[in-house]
Amino acid sequence: MKLRNLLTVALVALLVAPAAAAYAPVDSTPAQQGEPAALATDGAANDDAAAASQERNYTRLYIEEGYRSSEVKPGESTTFNVTVGNSEDETVELDPHVVLPQVRGRPLAKSWVSIESADTTLEAGEERTFTVTVAVPSDADLGEYRALVAFTNETVTYRPGQPERPVHAATINVDVFKEPTVRISSDRYYHTQVQAGDDYTYEIEIENTGEQAVPVNPTLETQDTRRRYHGSEQTVERSWFEIDAPSEVAPGETATVSVTVSPPESASVGDYNAEIDLGLQDPARPDRGDYWQRVDLRFQVWAQPDDPFETSFDVSEEAESASLTLSTASPHNDRPASFDVSFVAPNGTVVDAERVRVSNDGHVSLGEDRPRGESQGPYTSRGSQQEFVYRIDDPAAGQWTARIMPENAVDFRYEITRDED
Repeated sequence: MKLRNLLTVALVALLVAPAAAAYAPVDSTPAQQGEPAALATDGAANDDAAAASQERNYTRLYIEEGYRSSEVKPGESTTFNVTVGNSEDETVELDPHVVLPQVRGRPLAKSWVSIESADTTLEAGEERTFTVTVAVPSDADLGEYRALVAFTNETVTYRPGQPERPVHAATINVDVFKEPTVRISSDRYYHTQVQAGDDYTYEIEIENTGEQAVPVNPTLETQDTRRRYHGSEQTVERSWFEIDAPSEVAPGETATVSVTVSPPESASVGDYNAEIDLGLQDPARPDRGDYWQRVDLRFQVWAQPDDPFETSFDVSEEAESASLTLSTASPHNDRPASFDVSFVAPNGTVVDAERVRVSNDGHVSLGEDRPRGESQGPYTSRGSQQEFVYRIDDPAAGQWTARIMPENAVDFRYEITRDED
């Protein structure tokens, strides 16, 4: 009876072992530290291939920082230093060579690459740094290129059906570029305020330092944005916009694209957003992105009220004067703010307030750049705030009311102080 149980356990162990091997985790990185690289398996049909891969012994070499990247212009060259270490107990003969990727990426031409390989014998425990030079021809296309610099002929396959890859290799990535010849010399991010029934014009400057004309074909893109009031949304209407643009920017010239937004008087107050795609094509930029020629237009629609804002305050018999301080910060409004202020005495008499002081304050940074502020050389201003102070002398005791009618002041704060004896 005991013998039968032992035989049963042995059979179960034999059945479980292949299944465990078939679902063993796969290492997704090349075995550059001397560890065997496992093949991805797809059931029992691949067990033999997986077992063969597990039995392979790779030379124990390591590559320091196996990824290198650089930018280089056509007609110029760049160099990379790749350090190879030998963890074996014996001498290893290296074979530095270029391997082009077969899975993804634009291959780097082998003729562009040279590897300093005067001494390829690496003693046990020794490290050697190889210099890899990539010389890009003057007629090379712009874009990113990849290659592998392998130091042995040993390879590994990550998954069945995929091409083999070198085990001991460094990845070389080269971005071939030219200095842009077309750029937006004005802001690419605008945030302003416009009154319903009024208009505002954005001036977008385009500079062309190249040797050929650049077409201009601006288009408007709108998107839903949330209003400042919870629970509702507003979409900007295309009919609010008018775009005035030239057909091209001549070589060495600067052109202006004018975008005017005119929300009607019936427009709902709130925040809106739109984007202008200028439709530019810079010959010095690859076609992989157009973010640089998109301009973000954000604006807040507001409406001038018909009636003033009112707030009440109490005055004691000890008060010698009462002052109202109004402060406003309108960094996105190019029209000066002002206020029409009056006070209503406890007996109902309207008293015209005397404005006794106007002041400005702002914030300037030497460590911040646009578009968050306006730049003046090394100084970046984050906008300014104005204060208006109104005062009444010898106010009667009782409850007073301040009436405040803002002009071109979308947001304002108020403070009421009483000077007492």
